[in-house]
Formats: sequence, C-alpha cells, structure tokens
Amino acid sequence: MQRILACDDSEFVRKMIKRELESSFDVVLFEDGLEAYEHLKEDPNFDFAIIDGEMPKMSGWELIKKIKGELKLHDLPVIMLTATDKDFFKNEAFDLGAFDYLKKPFKTGELQKYIKIFFKSEGFREGKALVVEDSIAQNKTICHQLKEKNIWPISAYSGEEAVKKLVSGADIDVILMDIHLPKASGIDVAKVLKKDERFSTMPIIGITSASGAEAVEIMKEAFEAGIDDFLTKPYNMVEFHARVKANINRSKLMKKLKEESELDFLTRLYNRRTLFRFLEHLAAMANRNNESLSFIILDLDKFKNVNDTYGHQTGDEVLKNTANIIKSGIRKADVVGRFGGEEFCIVMPHTDLKNACVASEKIRETIEKNGIEIGGRKIEVTVSLGISELDSNDDINTLIKKADTALYKAKETGRNRSVAYKDGKFLSCQTK
Repeated sequence: MQRILACDDSEFVRKMIKRELESSFDVVLFEDGLEAYEHLKEDPNFDFAIIDGEMPKMSGWELIKKIKGELKLHDLPVIMLTATDKDFFKNEAFDLGAFDYLKKPFKTGELQKYIKIFFKSEGFREGKALVVEDSIAQNKTICHQLKEKNIWPISAYSGEEAVKKLVSGADIDVILMDIHLPKASGIDVAKVLKKDERFSTMPIIGITSASGAEAVEIMKEAFEAGIDDFLTKPYNMVEFHARVKANINRSKLMKKLKEESELDFLTRLYNRRTLFRFLEHLAAMANRNNESLSFIILDLDKFKNVNDTYGHQTGDEVLKNTANIIKSGIRKADVVGRFGGEEFCIVMPHTDLKNACVASEKIRETIEKNGIEIGGRKIEVTVSLGISELDSNDDINTLIKKADTALYKAKETGRNRSVAYKDGKFLSCQTK
C-alpha cells in the first residue's frame, strides 16, 4: 500500500484527507511543517506528499525546500494545497519543486481520484530531467517547458550542485546542461559524469547561445567530452521536446539493459560483481576526499533450517522479503547487493561507524518484527550484521574482512545482533 504524507494545520482538512484516502492508502497526518520535517528525517519512505502552503512553526514553503534540499528527497512527488487562485502560488510551488497544486476545499472523491490517477499513470511523467542552468530565469523557463510535456524537472544552478544531486540518488533520465556554467563548464561536468559508471550512459543535452564558428567549435569539444546531443538558443519548441523525449526513451532502454546485467535475478538487488564495482569506486572517492564510508554484511540466521523445513521456494520468498526490507531501510545514496547465498551487503558513503550502527539496528529490528507469512504460518526471521568503517590505509578487501570478522563475532555471541569492528576491538550496536 502506498504511503501518503499529509500536512495541514487545519483539523478539518486533515480529517477530510484521511476520510478520502485511508481506504486506499496508508495516510500519515501532521499538524505543521516542523512536525512533518522531524518525522521525515527519521522515516523518509513516503510515495506522495500533500502539503499546505501556510502553516505555523514551519510553512509548507520551508518544508518543501528542506524536502528537496537538505533531505534530498528529489523523487518524492509533492502537491501544495492553497485556498487562493493567484498565479504566484502556482509559480512558487513549481519553482520549489512541487509537482502540482490543488485548491481547497475539495469536492468529495476529488483528492482520491487525483492520487489514484497519479499512481496509475506513473505520476503523469514521461521522464525526469535534470536542468543545469545558472540563470534562474532560464532555469525556470526550461522547467516550465518540460512540465508542459509531463516531464519532471529538477533544477541545479551549477555543475557541482548537479553532481551532488546525482550522487545523492536523484533518479534522472536525461540532463539538459548549459555549456557556460560558473566555475566548472558544462563540458567539464560532462567529462566527470562520463567517467563515472553510475552516470556514463545517462544522455546529456548541451545548450548554448553561441552561434556561427564559435558554436561549431563548442559542439565539437562537447561531443568529444561525451555530450550526446545539442541545442542552440533560441531553439524551436517542437525540436526541443522531440530531442528531450528521444533521449529519455534511449535512457530508459539503457537503464533496462543495464539493470538486467547488474541485478541479482531473485532479489533484484545489485549482484556481487556490480556491488564490488560500486564499493571500489566509492571507497576510492572517500579516501581521496577524506570522507567517511561504512560497510555492512548482513546474514540470515539459521537459514538452512528454513530451506530444510519449508523448502527452497519458501527460502526464496524469505530472501526476497529480506531484500525488500533492507532496501526500504536505507538511503538512496547507499548501495545494497546480494553478496551470495543468504548474505547481503550495504555500502554507506558519508557515514561513520556510529551512524552505520544505527542504520544496522533499524534494519535488524524491522526484519525481526516482520518475519514472513507463508500458507497462513508465520516464519520468524532474524539476521546478524557486521559493520566496518573505511580507514585511510584500507583497501576494499580490508574493509570487507573487518565487517566479516564483526559478523562472525555477532554469530558467535548469540546471533540476531549487530557488531562493529574498529582498531582491533568489537563494539556492540545494541542500545537496549
């Protein structure tokens, strides 16, 4: 069941939203923006958000800024609520990253119908585009042009901001990038992205206002840098939409092909080969930038008993269920994969050992509470976890070995626990 976050300071509106949606969705209600913000910091796993613009403590405007900025929930669809018809509300909502806005009060059934259509049509979206343009006016214009064709735009005003949004997990189909950006040019940014396996197949459309011989030289340099397509300002709108749509279609095809080669067939997590590739890249980046990175190995306890007692088909269901719980309990910037058999691994960039322990315990507790029900019988499932943190002199083999040593200690001391390993010492992650 999809989870809906609804935030409005009016008790009447909250009751109306609950009455409209609770039969079809899991609705979580909040009285003000600050309450919703504090909850999202701990539990960001929502499929849709409904936010009132004007609220005490923290307005809806401030909340959506934090959602799209600090919390990096770029892919969370947000609609803003308003009691006004004024255009400035609509423009402000769109500029901050809202998908749409709705006017209060709703007619009976209107909100439920809207959201059901949203999910049924995949959010009215043809695809997602990252718009990298330092001019605020130009960026807004391009975003509005994309929305007219049901393409979801995400704005960045520099190459550095664009890379940060991609690395943080923004799901993008195509990048529209101005060539003349401050600090690092669009060509410089393209070179960086094309060298990164995560983004190497993502189409980039370069945009420039240059003309004549200068435009030809820019295009030549851009194509050599890996930029896939080009638009020259002022561009024809028919051509603009056609080029964007063609590149989105190509991007989706490439994603599908890439997915089939990178994912484990059973759990749909990354396979071991792909996981190691990500780990090697992220560990090198962490060492280079003197940033923290943690690694978790998770192993199902006494999994052989499940297979022997209930059969391998049930065992497969347990593995898939566990994989889904792990995915729902991590950030988009984290990388999770099936290490082999009943073992899973999580790579957590920008995460120290303490915070990795917190994440590890949340996952362990969720798996323990949920179990799995097969044929009317609930099967209890627990896991043991080993956690390590990258040190400056570590390679990935050392990092994995430390986590594996911690996992062995967790198994040895009773299972169903998280243990960290640092500087030759074992640290229990349990807080209770």
